[in-house]
Amino acid sequence: MSVSAMSQMTFDGADVVSTKHIQDEAQLGETVFDAVTSELTWLFVGFLAIQFLIYLGVLPKMNLFSVLSPAAKVKVIPDKRKAALKAVSAAASSGQTKDVLEVWNSERSRGAFPLDVLKEFAQALAAELAESLVATAKAQPNSRTREILIEAFAAAGNEARVLAELKEEATARGLALATRGFLKSGKLDPALATFVTALDRDMAIPPRVVGDLFKVAHAKGPQMVQRVLEKLGGREVEVPTECLAALLHDCLKRDDVSLARQLEALALKQESAKHYSVFEPLLKLHAKVGGTRAVELFEEMQGAGLFASEGLCGNLLAKCGETQNLKFAEAIVEYLRGRKMLSLSIFKTLMKVYATCGRYGEACDLYERVLAEGFEPDQVMYGCLVKFAVKCNRYDLSQLLFRKCKSGDIQNYMWLIRAAGQDGNVDRALELLREVEASQQVVPDVAIYNATMDVCVTNGRVEDARKLLEEISRKGAANLITYNTIMKGYCSKGDCGRARNVFREMEAASLKPDSASFNCLLGAMVSAGNFADAWKLFDEMSRKGVAIDHYTVSIMMKVAKRARNPKDAQRALAVLDQARGVRVCEDDVLFNTVLDALISRHDMARLTKVLDEFSASSVKPSVHTYGLLIKAYSMLKKPTRCWDLWREMVETRSIIPNTITLSCMLDAIVCSRQVDRAVSLFEEFKGRVPPNTVMYATLIKGFASAGEADRAMEMYHQLCADGLQMNLVAFTSLIDAHARVGRMKEARELLKRMEEDGCEPNVITFSAIVKGYCMEGNLDEAFAVFEAMLTRGLTADTVIFNTLLDGCVRHSGFQLADALLAKMEEYSVEPSNFTMSIIVKMWGKRRQLDKALEVVRRNAKDGCRSLDSQVGCCLLSACFLNQAPDRALEAFAEMKRWAAHAKPDASTYSTLITGLARKELARQAAEVAFEACEAGALQQPLGDESLQLLFRALQRQGLAEELGEPLAAKLRAAGMHVPGLSMRDGPHGGESHYRRAPAPAEATSAEKAVLSAAAAGSLTGGLRSSNGAAPRTCKAEPQDWMAARRALGAQR
Repeated sequence: MSVSAMSQMTFDGADVVSTKHIQDEAQLGETVFDAVTSELTWLFVGFLAIQFLIYLGVLPKMNLFSVLSPAAKVKVIPDKRKAALKAVSAAASSGQTKDVLEVWNSERSRGAFPLDVLKEFAQALAAELAESLVATAKAQPNSRTREILIEAFAAAGNEARVLAELKEEATARGLALATRGFLKSGKLDPALATFVTALDRDMAIPPRVVGDLFKVAHAKGPQMVQRVLEKLGGREVEVPTECLAALLHDCLKRDDVSLARQLEALALKQESAKHYSVFEPLLKLHAKVGGTRAVELFEEMQGAGLFASEGLCGNLLAKCGETQNLKFAEAIVEYLRGRKMLSLSIFKTLMKVYATCGRYGEACDLYERVLAEGFEPDQVMYGCLVKFAVKCNRYDLSQLLFRKCKSGDIQNYMWLIRAAGQDGNVDRALELLREVEASQQVVPDVAIYNATMDVCVTNGRVEDARKLLEEISRKGAANLITYNTIMKGYCSKGDCGRARNVFREMEAASLKPDSASFNCLLGAMVSAGNFADAWKLFDEMSRKGVAIDHYTVSIMMKVAKRARNPKDAQRALAVLDQARGVRVCEDDVLFNTVLDALISRHDMARLTKVLDEFSASSVKPSVHTYGLLIKAYSMLKKPTRCWDLWREMVETRSIIPNTITLSCMLDAIVCSRQVDRAVSLFEEFKGRVPPNTVMYATLIKGFASAGEADRAMEMYHQLCADGLQMNLVAFTSLIDAHARVGRMKEARELLKRMEEDGCEPNVITFSAIVKGYCMEGNLDEAFAVFEAMLTRGLTADTVIFNTLLDGCVRHSGFQLADALLAKMEEYSVEPSNFTMSIIVKMWGKRRQLDKALEVVRRNAKDGCRSLDSQVGCCLLSACFLNQAPDRALEAFAEMKRWAAHAKPDASTYSTLITGLARKELARQAAEVAFEACEAGALQQPLGDESLQLLFRALQRQGLAEELGEPLAAKLRAAGMHVPGLSMRDGPHGGESHYRRAPAPAEATSAEKAVLSAAAAGSLTGGLRSSNGAAPRTCKAEPQDWMAARRALGAQR
């Protein structure tokens, strides 16, 4: 039987509305009677549909008891039928009603259907019946009928029919019913589309439909809820309170602060949502993540006349301890006090909050407040207060609280012993130990002996601790902690020999040294600068299978920072890679030590890895850690992240920065070339954070980098007006500010004033003056300042050698450059990446490309860390300067095999593309650009200038369509900018960026004679880092070399 026949049978068996009646209905409009009649009609149609399905055998005959019977058996569906039924769901989801009915016709004779498939059949039949009903009635549907059809088609998932009906007439009710129908069929996208259409037309959507929309979105995941909110676009809709509460509770479970804040903004726009069930999850979430918003929400909740229970307040207080949100904790306590709801448990929770924040003094102050409120602390609270009193050095209070305890347990005695130690009263600690021994209520154990020994060694009375060790040993109670405590005493005195003897005694007592034992000795050796013995002990630790812990890593980071030998530093940093079980971010002290070491060593790769681990953690940094984090991100050239951390500290967590953290932030801003912004921040916090010389020096350095010597002097005068004393860094920065702009006379006067103020200049100070003279080409004065520095007994470093070397190369003083390189080896100065860059530039300008390549290859072979992408750029430029693009490509291929930190970056790729494009090698340049897009490891995009030159070259050579368009698509996909070039106007071929430098003049015989004593020509080509073993060929004494330089200058 067809659906149309069944529909006809329906009209024959019942007195349904006639055509005339429908026309009268259209004239009279919608009445209550019409609505009731319509609903009854559809109810009757549904009843007939179900009876018809039973008649056809689609639905089995059953009663309620058979459905609920546990004896009902589940039939196993054959695989072929499973495939057919699966096709039903696919057809229904795409709105293919006819396909659904075809499966029904073919499968109905094979038994009953599962309920979910039956639902698809019923929806398809309902939609088909609705359409047949209207067709049989031979009438045009009115608004009410069309709305019913819209919901039926939407529930069946027939998007095309819904859109067709809405196109005829789209009422607010019709759109709402379409939304609800699509939601019933699980189709969120079309439901959201009709919902947004209604909003765009300023049509009201019932709150129940809005709630259903969020309910279905929530079932599909938080991403869909986010999508619904984005579609709302800030428009006001009324969401049922229970729906908002459910969504916010889900955010609380997942710690989804971002989504919760959007829902919060939506909720607070409607008065009905200001309900306890909405405020509760919001308060818990904001208390959990910290920040000032929790306090504001708590006040809004009170303003709405809502009551916060003691249970909720206790829960929020506990979360304040986790996030160190003191402001919110105190607001909660004030609320409870105002309503006379304070209890001992609330005070205990607040005490723990203070302790978690390190505010032990305020935790102790709670004792008087507890008594004033009429409460008596219990034994647990007394024990905690004793401990906190000891931690904040309130020895008298700890004694008073100890006497208040009904029974002095061993833990309280131990805290009193520690308090005596902090007070420097070792005799009192020993008396307490003997009191415990004489007590009938407390049985002494090894822990209290160890605590007493620790007091002895901390206060320098190691021999008293030694006597206690012998006493414990006679009782057979000595353990690892006992021996480690004695070792700590000897190590604190720098007596590593006796500490090593205790180590052997421990092993003789059949006690296996643990990580604490090794760390104690390692720390002492590192503090003494005895790295050789420290490495031997570390190797022994590895052989004995003792695992590396937080303390081991912290000690090795100190080695990395202090070591003069780069090999020691790299080996120490490698310990960080070996410590796989150590979570660096979870320990504040360790995290700070690691950051400090990596920053000092400029280890970008490890620093990035550690910062990524920190970002993925939930650690709340201390104010000191914020300073190091800002410094680290500044080094990685991520100023935006620096500002994010600053706002999190100052605004979100309401932490007042200290002088170090503010100085780090000022330096980060200055390094990002935003000195005016740094000055604004300095002025903003000047009233809260006392300014110091370091801050002024940072600002002076910023003005120096910007070439604004006058503003640097203004900072100097302001510093003096604030009564601060200039230091070495401030004077050096001020001198540098004048040297950079060629004010060498003022720079020399500042150097004189610096010495008059009792501030001795260092190598960096002289480097600033040398750089000034080199910039103006006055190499004679530059070398004179260098010689004056050496006569003061200062040791030349890499920076000043690089400054002189760069000056010589810039002004074609190649013989002087050769002599300088010889002196670098004589002074054992480690070449840096900048040194290597200058050397490569020098050989390029001297038209000796082979020597440039030889230097780089030799250092690459030796694993020299002085090679980096900057050196690679200089090498490529040297190749193009010497008209050797093929060798540039060859060198680029070799760079890809360099160490990870030196591999080609965006700048390297851009240099190669620019050079190839200028040489009209557009195809090769395009291949390099394609490779850059596919590399996926570039931190920065390719340079705009290089891409512009490339696209112009492609146009000139007729390759715009073949290579230009695919390349443009690749660049866009990689998130890079594609320069817009006009094909009609035509590109402009630019002159080569690399100009041929004039060949250096041949040295005269006199010059050769003078210089031959200073340096051999073959030395510079073979320069290696200190990791290598390059032979020294310079035999001249320092005074001979200086005389050679003067003689050469005089001849010129």
